[in-house]
Amino acid sequence: MKRFYMVVFITFASIWPVISHAETDIEINTGVGYITGTNTYEIGGVLLEGRYPYFPMSRLEFPLGLYLANLDARVFVDKLRITGSLGLNINHKAQHMRDYDWGMPYWDNDGDEGPGWYVRYSSCGYSLDVQSASKSDADVLIWKADIAYRIFSFSHESSLGKGNTTSYMGIGYEHRSFQYKCSLIRQWSPSGIPGYNYAGDGSVGVTYDVDYSMPYVEFTLSETIGKINAEMGFGYSPRVIARDRDEHLNRLIYADGFCTGRSLKYQARIRYDITSRWSVVLIIDHLYLRTWGEQDNTSYTANEDGITWDSDFWTTDERVIARQSYFNLNVYYRFGLPF
Repeated sequence: MKRFYMVVFITFASIWPVISHAETDIEINTGVGYITGTNTYEIGGVLLEGRYPYFPMSRLEFPLGLYLANLDARVFVDKLRITGSLGLNINHKAQHMRDYDWGMPYWDNDGDEGPGWYVRYSSCGYSLDVQSASKSDADVLIWKADIAYRIFSFSHESSLGKGNTTSYMGIGYEHRSFQYKCSLIRQWSPSGIPGYNYAGDGSVGVTYDVDYSMPYVEFTLSETIGKINAEMGFGYSPRVIARDRDEHLNRLIYADGFCTGRSLKYQARIRYDITSRWSVVLIIDHLYLRTWGEQDNTSYTANEDGITWDSDFWTTDERVIARQSYFNLNVYYRFGLPF
């Protein structure tokens, strides 16, 4: 909630100096939607018993599948358009988290080369040795703010009627935050390594938080004919920062990652005007981001006196990838300020 108030304060502090200008129009829309997709991280590049460093050694896929409530506001002042939006999840039960591990070393007293550490191979390299599925609860916070300049606008007439075409170019900032709690359903070994087949007891075994910070540039094109308006937006972020934190509560391992990369974004809006002030709008948003970096890991001991951090630290290569789409159906209201 503190983040919400911060966003509202920054938005109004930015908007107020310009809404006192003449010809100011304001559009507010709110509604509900659905977000789907995944947050995925992969790690590797660490030397372990019986295998050389490779990537990925492990992949964790954290899905979404949640309903969102959202609030979106736009202010138009002459050729400027200022936008702010906020989205929060309504429910918490997400789809099942998946965990994959390749090339897991195992001790074999009867190995071909005598007792020792061995790994199994497939036609693609190391075999998929461990796989699991977990129930997951998730929280989502998405907010953004941007400012754009109208680069052209013209009216036209066709067989469909009178219309108007408008285009904006702008810059903005978007932040997406995801928090997961996962409870194991079942773990098994596809390659048949003993000791990895068991069911969960319902307790939380993994927590995962990831935050994306994305400054971006965006080009939008809008077409209005009669009561229908269609808008497309294309965004690109040259530097995405992904910060993630993973805690395996059963293995007592804590990991902190920092990655940078790029993202692509597409958004479409289809609006139908019921009256001059009221409308309904369908919003479709798709994001793809890919980042690379490192993850720092440490183990710890937990008891009734608290947590004791071990001196054993190690670093892995990390890649964080997100593919997310959300669909919102909103009620839309517009008004002007008589300055």
